[in-house]
Amino acid sequence: MAIPRILLVDDEPNVLKAVRRIFMDDDLDITTAASGQEALDHLQSNPVDLILSDHNMPGMTGVDFLAKASELYPETVRMLLTGRGELDIVLQAINQGRIYKFFNKPWDDDDLRISILRALEFKSAQEKMRKQEAELARSEIFQHTMITVSHYINNFNCALTMSLESLRETASPLTEADRKLVNAAIMAADKVTAVLRILNRVEELKVVQYDEMVQMIDIETEVKEAVKRIEEGE
Repeated sequence: MAIPRILLVDDEPNVLKAVRRIFMDDDLDITTAASGQEALDHLQSNPVDLILSDHNMPGMTGVDFLAKASELYPETVRMLLTGRGELDIVLQAINQGRIYKFFNKPWDDDDLRISILRALEFKSAQEKMRKQEAELARSEIFQHTMITVSHYINNFNCALTMSLESLRETASPLTEADRKLVNAAIMAADKVTAVLRILNRVEELKVVQYDEMVQMIDIETEVKEAVKRIEEGE
């Protein structure tokens, strides 16, 4: 599992140190920035999972910074530190920066820590869900594609089989060598048909573990068994 990455933004070094200390016992990758611009420069090549920014900073305010971060890096979780009674700032941050949560200064260490850890867990769960949805979509596309392709191949194979059988039953006698060739071709066409039947029920096939990371559909075993049945005349 990747270590969650947090970016703390504040122009006061003591605030950054104080927030860092809250997470001393947590396995987090924490980076700090002294201004909104420094934070944006950092984000260009160092993506993070969560941003916690102070609002009252010289130059670029926290709300302005989070608004830009929201536009450039929408997948980040964004949180804001504000002074008490700054409700208008909070509303602005919600509207422009799409913040996940805000905290008043001075903050409660336990509340800040738990809120950030839960936000990271929520983000991780969302990412897993998106990946699962993408994998499901790819699986469905693959399945539909295989069915379509096998349909066309099956049509061509049926036409080939009919032609071969017609040739085998032709009034003109075939030499023994030609008959063997035709019979071998018909058996090969039957094998193609068997493989197509397997591909058409790909969702029913057994999944096998090839190594610690890779799982694959066990088409090879299915094909070998189907070919064996044809060769044995079943």
